[in-house]
Amino acid sequence: MPVSLTPIRALSLLVTMVATSCRAQAQDTVVVFAAASLSEPFRGLERAYETAHPGVDVVLNLAGSQLLASQLIEGAPADVFASADAHTLERVLVEKPDAQGSRRVFASNRVVVVVAADSQLQSLEQLRTPGLRIVLAGPEVPVGRYARAALDQLGLRAAVEGSLVSNEDSVNGVLAKVALGEADAGIAYATDLARSPGLRGIAMPTDVSASYELAVLGDGPNAGQGAAFAAFVVGAQGQAVLREYGFSIPPG
Repeated sequence: MPVSLTPIRALSLLVTMVATSCRAQAQDTVVVFAAASLSEPFRGLERAYETAHPGVDVVLNLAGSQLLASQLIEGAPADVFASADAHTLERVLVEKPDAQGSRRVFASNRVVVVVAADSQLQSLEQLRTPGLRIVLAGPEVPVGRYARAALDQLGLRAAVEGSLVSNEDSVNGVLAKVALGEADAGIAYATDLARSPGLRGIAMPTDVSASYELAVLGDGPNAGQGAAFAAFVVGAQGQAVLREYGFSIPPG
């Protein structure tokens, strides 16, 4: 005989089913905010982690570190934040101090001048050429800070900033401007050349090194999975993925 439910019991059952579904979804999902320059390796990490953890869905939000930090400070939910520098991560940790203990350096990188593959630019000294169109990431963007530090060491900052045509909000913006011919040169990470077949790099011999850090955000939707994903990134398998995409691995 069919069981008849009162409206209140039916509503209660529906609420229970929705709540159970939401809990299951939270348990099976890990939300990762990662710097734009990590796009390719973190897609690789996503695939590797999901293979090692059947039923878990890694959800990536890839953008400039400073944009992700602003989203997190404004309340966007995430389990892990992987930043291209310490300064930007610290902005988030001021608002989420409980995450400080999970902070880890997990990779490093270098900056290079990027030009079109057929460009006549061959040396750093040519960046002084009058009329050159140069693009950098903004000074608030990690790669923009690294670029300016490298230019300072090379004595080229004044010349480059005198030819600056735009400040981009991520390394992807720099790459796009050069690839589209809207700039003659830009400064990006060495690893970006692997995903930019139409571009080539000119080395910048300085001791400036980009240091990538992550932290697990305890107020995220699934901090447990966040901790597991972070451990995977700094573990042997995760570090192998990062090496595959050209990132250097910090000692220890």
